[in-house]
Amino acid sequence: MKLGEDMRNNKNRIILLSIVLITIIATGIFLVKKNNDKESNIVLNKELDVVKENKGNEKKETDKFYYVEEFVGESLLDGDVFDKLFKYNGEIVKYKDGYFKNIKTGENIHKIPDGIEWKGEWIINEEGFWNVKYDADSKKVIVSSFDFDGNKKESIEIKKFKGNINHDSYIQVEDMKVTNDYIYLLSSTNTQPILQIFTKTGDLKNSYENVTSFDVDNKDHCIYTTWSSESFPYSGFFMIDSETGTEIFRNTSYKLEPIRFSEDGELIYGFDEKIHIFSAKDGGFKRSIFEFGKDSTYLLDDYWFNDFIVGKDEEIYCWLETKILDEQEFKMSDIRNHYYLYTKKEGERPKRETTLTITAPYRNDFMAEAIKRYELKYPDEHIEYSYAYNTYEAFRENSKEYGDKLTLDIISGDIGDIIQTGGTGLAYHNLFRTDVFMDLTDLLQKDKNYEFLNKDVLNAIKINNAIRGLPINYLFYQYELNEELEKQLGLSIDFENISWSEVLDLVKVIEEKAPDRHLFTRLGIVDIENLWEDFGESILIANMPDLINLETKEVNLNQQWFKDLLIKFKECSKSKNFVLNDVEFSRFDKLYGSLLALTMSRDISYEGKVYEFNEYNKTNKSRMIPDFIGEKNNNRIGYSIRMYSINNRSERKENAWKYLSFLLTEDIQLIASKENTGMPISEKGVDRMIEDGISMRSMDSNTDSYKSNRERYNKAMIENSHKIDYLYNMGYLRLDISDPIGLYMEDKMTLDEALKKAEENVMIRLNE
Repeated sequence: MKLGEDMRNNKNRIILLSIVLITIIATGIFLVKKNNDKESNIVLNKELDVVKENKGNEKKETDKFYYVEEFVGESLLDGDVFDKLFKYNGEIVKYKDGYFKNIKTGENIHKIPDGIEWKGEWIINEEGFWNVKYDADSKKVIVSSFDFDGNKKESIEIKKFKGNINHDSYIQVEDMKVTNDYIYLLSSTNTQPILQIFTKTGDLKNSYENVTSFDVDNKDHCIYTTWSSESFPYSGFFMIDSETGTEIFRNTSYKLEPIRFSEDGELIYGFDEKIHIFSAKDGGFKRSIFEFGKDSTYLLDDYWFNDFIVGKDEEIYCWLETKILDEQEFKMSDIRNHYYLYTKKEGERPKRETTLTITAPYRNDFMAEAIKRYELKYPDEHIEYSYAYNTYEAFRENSKEYGDKLTLDIISGDIGDIIQTGGTGLAYHNLFRTDVFMDLTDLLQKDKNYEFLNKDVLNAIKINNAIRGLPINYLFYQYELNEELEKQLGLSIDFENISWSEVLDLVKVIEEKAPDRHLFTRLGIVDIENLWEDFGESILIANMPDLINLETKEVNLNQQWFKDLLIKFKECSKSKNFVLNDVEFSRFDKLYGSLLALTMSRDISYEGKVYEFNEYNKTNKSRMIPDFIGEKNNNRIGYSIRMYSINNRSERKENAWKYLSFLLTEDIQLIASKENTGMPISEKGVDRMIEDGISMRSMDSNTDSYKSNRERYNKAMIENSHKIDYLYNMGYLRLDISDPIGLYMEDKMTLDEALKKAEENVMIRLNE
C-alpha cells in the first residue's frame, strides 16, 4: 500500500515553502514565550535515570552488561510450597512432578519423599524441610523440621505468636526463614503483617510491625522492609542484629519489595521499579541492574512480581503471578505462575536496526513509555527518539534557537519520520495548509481504532479538508456552575450554549439579586485592574473565526456586535461582582460562592478532579458546563500538546503510521491519560481512564453519593469533549488584536483607535 505522494523536488516551490515555514515557525515559537505557557503548561517531565547514590558507588562505564531472557515454565497457582523458588545444594530449584528441578538446566535433582502432608507454610534450607502450622487440637503454633528423605526431626512450640489464627483452624504465614539459631515468621494480622523472631526453643526475641518483606544472612543479620502507617511512620528498609535487636542501619529513600541478600551476604538486592543493589555494610545504593521492559520482553502491567533470587553468577530467577484486573469475572485457572531466568552477559546488548525516527523539541515520559512498549511488542523494530531538550522547561528557555534550527531542518528534510507538532508553539492554521506533513485522513478512516475515536476532535484539526496532525489526547475548557446560586438568581438559561455577551449580562443580575456574590472565581489573577489580560484571550478565541478569514486574508474588526461585546466587557470588569480574586486556595471549592469557575487544571489527574467534584457536592450543588461560545458561531477551542505528524518526505510512512496507530490502542491511551496532559482521543481510552480512576478510590467510590457525582461528572465531561470546533487558534494574530484592545481597556486608546491598530497589525501579519 502506497501512503501518500512523494514530495516534488521543485526548486521554486522549495524556496517558497522555506519562506512560509520561516514565518510560521518563527512566529509560532515566539508565542511559546509570549503566552507564558498558557497553551502548553505541562507538568515538567522528570529527567532520565536520576539516581540516588553514594559518592564513589557509581557504576563504571567499562562495567557494561546485559541480561538474556529465558522463559523456564509456568504452572497453575497452587498457593503453597509448590509455587516457590528455593535454594538446594547451591542450586535454584522449583518443585515439579514430585522432584526438585534445577531451573537453569531442567534436571531433576532430588525426589520429594512421599507421605509428607503439605499443609501450612513450607521452606527449604540446608538442613531440610521446615513447616509451620496451627494445631487446632492443642491450639498451638508448631514449627517442624524434616530431613530431605521426609523423616521428622523435631517440633517446636512457638510462644507468643501474634499473627491471626483464622477460625481457630489455620494461620497465614507469608514467609519463613530458619537459621542455626533463629526462626523468622512473617504473618498476617488484622492490620499490617508482623515479623517475629524466635529462638530454636520457640521463645520470642523481637517483633517488627508493618513488614512487607525480609531476608536473613549467615550472620543472623535480618533485613526487612516497611511501608509507613500510623503506628510506624517510616518507609524503607532496615537491618537489625537478630541477637540483640539493635538497628544497624536504615535507608528510607527506597520502598523495596521483595528484598534479598546476596549469597555471600555482602550485598542487598531490592525491587521497586527496578532491581537495585545496596551495600550490606551501610545500606548505601550502589547501582541498578535490572528493569522490566528494558531487560525483559514484557512489563509488569499484567503480573505481580512475587519473588526473585540472584544466583552466584549474578543470574536472576523471577517468579511472577498473573494479575487479575477484573475480580468479578475470572476463574482460578486464569491465575498462573510464570518463571523466568535472566543470564548475565558482559558487554553491550546488540543494537537493533532503526526502523523509525521521531523528532521532538523535548522529551516526555508518555512518548518514552510508548516507545518501550512498542519495541516490546515488535522486538525486531527500533525507534530512535530524537529530542533537543530533556524537559519542557529547557525547551522554553531555548525555543527561539530551536525554532530556527527546526525551520532549516524541515527545509533540508533533516527531520524524523514522525514530528511532534503539539506543544511546540507551531501555528497549525498555517503549517497544516502546506503539504510538509502527510494527510492522515484515509489512513485514519481505514484504521481498526477509527470507530472509537472522537470524530469531533479530528474534524477540529482538519484544515483544507486534510488532517495533518494526530492528537493522541487533548485539552478542553469546562466551567463549574454553582447550581445553588443559579437557583437563587432565578436563572433559566441554556448554559450548554451560552455566549460571552450573555455571560457578561449576568453581572447586573448578581448586582441586583446577590450583591455579595461574584460572576467568576479566578485564581492567580495578578492585576485586578486589568482583567482583559486574563479574560481577553478566551473572548477573542471564541470570536476570531468571525473576524478574520484566513482563506481570503480579510479582516473586519469594526463589526458592531464585536464592539458591543468589548464595551460590555469593559463595563462589567469594573463591577465588584465581576470576579472574586485573592482567595485562599482550596482543593474542594473552586467556586467560593461565585457562579462560575474555570476548571482546565493540568496539575491534577482525572480521578483527582472527580474526587474534588464529589467533595464539593457533599454539601453543595454544582455541575460542569462547556466553554462559552462566540457571538456568531460556537468556535469552541481545544488543544493538544501530544499531537504528532508524519513527514511527507519520509520513506518509512508505513512504519510511521503503524506506530501512530499503536498510540491509539486502549493500553497506550490509558498511559496518555495518566500524564495529566489531556483526555484520550479514543472512547476505549476514556473508558479505561474511568475504570482506572474507580480502582484508585475503590472504597470511596462504593458510596451511592460518590457514584452519582462521578456519573454526573463523567456524563458532562464526555459530552463537553465533543463540543470542540477548533483544535488550534490563530496564535500570533490573537496577540496582534489583544494588545491594542488592552490599551482601550486601560483608557489609553479609544475603541476605534484600538480596532484600527489591531486591524493594521493583522493585515501586516497576513501579508508577510
